[in-house]
Amino acid sequence: MQHKWKTLLSGALFTSVFLVASNVEASTYTVQKGDNLTKIATAHNTTVQQLKQWNKLSDDSIFLEQKLIVATSDKATGNLVEKENKPTANKIQYYTVAKGDNLTNIAKKYNATVSDVKKWNALESDAIKVGQRLKMQQLTAKEEASVDEVEAVIEFKETSDEAIAKQLGNEREITVSVNAASEQIYNQVLNIANQSLGVPYVYGGNTMAGFDCSGFVNYAYQQAGVKLTRKSSLMYFQQDTTKVQTPVPGDLVFFKNTFIPNISHMGIYIGNDEFIHAGSQGVAVANVKTKYWAERFVSFKRLNNVQ
Repeated sequence: MQHKWKTLLSGALFTSVFLVASNVEASTYTVQKGDNLTKIATAHNTTVQQLKQWNKLSDDSIFLEQKLIVATSDKATGNLVEKENKPTANKIQYYTVAKGDNLTNIAKKYNATVSDVKKWNALESDAIKVGQRLKMQQLTAKEEASVDEVEAVIEFKETSDEAIAKQLGNEREITVSVNAASEQIYNQVLNIANQSLGVPYVYGGNTMAGFDCSGFVNYAYQQAGVKLTRKSSLMYFQQDTTKVQTPVPGDLVFFKNTFIPNISHMGIYIGNDEFIHAGSQGVAVANVKTKYWAERFVSFKRLNNVQ
């Protein structure tokens, strides 16, 4: 599955030749809701790998309001460092069915879908015959980008869901509550969190001037005396926490697919199915049972340095 995901990315619509420039400046893009690296790369005629290289990204995770370098240009000439090679658009071709062919492998040869081939040839089923002449049409750049993007996002989501399930499967679930000392720490965490209600959302923020989701959690725990390294929700999920059977107020809650198909949001559980978090409207209280959060809920977890 992981190999297939890499194959989809490497088969991106636009291939670019990147020239070395000693004097360059960058064009940037601010990540919006619903974005992913494939979508951004396609929109800016570059590749996912190049975006990761320019922005020093170790994986495909990006965050709302994150500023990404999407192109660099030579200051002396103003020319883009990347050169775009566009495919021929809407070129009509014909293909003669050979032994062993089926609509799936024929469609792949033309960067199309089975539905496209059936539509172009008015086929009512997937049945084809050896020697049959099929009308084929090279997809336009816009059409092909759309197909690649949808397939890539679906594949990334499947890969991410598998990774999440594997992570949770490898963890030994906590079945006990916290001890008395940690309960006192949790009370402090909750007090600090409640005092932060209304603080605006700021990407990368971890102070009372503004928070993002992981920055808010980091701040609340740090202020309560728990030592934490500033990380993303995904990294906290993977590296610093363990799933808990019955959460207590002060434990963490994690969500996926809020803006990328992976662990992408976290908050602090406060009891009665409610949690406090730094969302797009700032620090606020939400309920895990509401439709939006229930569809994205992954698990309750506890920091490994809390007993």
